[in-house]
Amino acid sequence: MRARGRQTHLAGRAAAAGLGFCVGATVAYLFDPARGRSRRAKGRDKAAHATHELRDSLGVLSRDMANRSKGSAAAVRYRVAGRSADDRVLYERVRAELGRHVSYPHAVEVHVQDRVVRLDGDVLDTEDERTRRAIRHIPGVKGVDAQWSTYRDAAESPRLQGAGRRREPVPELLQQQWSPTARFLAGTAAAGMITLPGGLPRPVAWAIRGAGALLAARAATNLPLRRLTGLKAGRHAIDITEGISIDAPAATVWALVSDYSVFPRFMPDVLEVRRSEDGRTSHWTISGPVGTPIRFDATETRREEGREIAWQSVEGELIAHTGSLSLVEQGDGRTRVQVWLAYNPVVGAAGHAVARLLGANPARKLRQDLMRLRSYAESRRQPAGSPDASRRPTMTTRP
Repeated sequence: MRARGRQTHLAGRAAAAGLGFCVGATVAYLFDPARGRSRRAKGRDKAAHATHELRDSLGVLSRDMANRSKGSAAAVRYRVAGRSADDRVLYERVRAELGRHVSYPHAVEVHVQDRVVRLDGDVLDTEDERTRRAIRHIPGVKGVDAQWSTYRDAAESPRLQGAGRRREPVPELLQQQWSPTARFLAGTAAAGMITLPGGLPRPVAWAIRGAGALLAARAATNLPLRRLTGLKAGRHAIDITEGISIDAPAATVWALVSDYSVFPRFMPDVLEVRRSEDGRTSHWTISGPVGTPIRFDATETRREEGREIAWQSVEGELIAHTGSLSLVEQGDGRTRVQVWLAYNPVVGAAGHAVARLLGANPARKLRQDLMRLRSYAESRRQPAGSPDASRRPTMTTRP
């Protein structure tokens, strides 16, 4: 007992020391004589922005929950009172239900008389029984008379041509984006999974807490698990879009962005770029965390001279990515540069969040690189009317 009390006392003192250190560091950060005032102002702005976002989110959540409650009540009325519907209403219900179970609903004719549904036309045999069963469950339908012809393959019938596709309903938790109500309920369930399993065996408790943490991250970010973890996300775990206007003609800007070898001049993180003999593949060396060089290869997937370049990393790269850069002339001698980048960092969106906390924010770096591109391009712009104004800028690569 005495040893346990000593350990508790030491733990309390360590916690108090850690708290005191955090408080002291916060005070020193906010009340620094040189930059404390700007930091406090930035903190107030972020707090006000967070307050507005919280208020807007609560408003969206309340409206979504109210609308879903009304929808649930309407569904109950549909199941209970919908049995008294006339033939015209039943026809519309059957047509709507066909789209969820039949790949070619245009090949099916529907007739309703005295609440008995007759089905003519052509349908795949794999969809026959399921569709009849679904129509029988429509409120108000007394019976189903399926007189259509069934086929094993769509090529056997002239009506079953084209790209057939069923609009199968997707459960809420399997959708790419969750509704505000689903996120709220999932977050509540995650909080319970993290805090409640205290009396269970330790392995079971930790498994439940891990699942709760994963569910909480899914609800907080509203990203699918494959994008959140980076597993099977391909090149599309994180999307970044940035744009900038440059006071230079499109020809001047294109000469810079289409020649990767000059990137090290205005992008300090780009150490070297070499292009292959065919010009489609480029070999990059960039500065990674703590100055560690990172090498990767990228291949151009589309190039429209003077307007757009698209690329993607080759298969097997550690950080898979794809992107595009487009130029739009704005009519006043300025050029709009728009960049879209999608990449899959290590551990997906979770790794992206950790990188942002450590200061390696790809969106900020892309924005800074575009600003450097603007400064570099505008500094190379020839004065209007000069003899060399129409010439392409001369570029030399670094040794």
